[in-house]
Amino acid sequence: MRSMRTIPVLVAIRANAHRDEGLDEPIAMFTSGELSLKKGEAVLHYQETLDESLPPQPVELVARDDTVTVTRGGEYETMMVFRKGYRYQGTYRTPYGDMELAVFCTRARYTLSPDGGEVLLSYQMDLNGQFAAMHDMELRLIRQDDA
Repeated sequence: MRSMRTIPVLVAIRANAHRDEGLDEPIAMFTSGELSLKKGEAVLHYQETLDESLPPQPVELVARDDTVTVTRGGEYETMMVFRKGYRYQGTYRTPYGDMELAVFCTRARYTLSPDGGEVLLSYQMDLNGQFAAMHDMELRLIRQDDA
């Protein structure tokens, strides 16, 4: 069996949370990661810093068929599954307690290759059964030259 080749990438993340009050919460972050490709599947690993007072949290994004799965580790742990037209329910674990989390995906598109690519997600997020925000997230991957 052929092993997956790991490609070093720069990950540019832009996200925006649209709340009921008309307030937007834009986020932009750059980090480095590793992209692994095999037939029909792409796996991206990177570290995410949500809060400067916390250590970086590991994130794994798996893109397969028409589904993108994001698993976040660390103190704010969760797994979210994005497939257009589907609702996913899970748990958002925090140091302050667990919350029910649900995402209803309205867009899940990706184009990933050895040169990089992009992942585009749009979804509604509910926490503990209450609307939290509409989210748009864009990850752009740029292949880094091997040193």
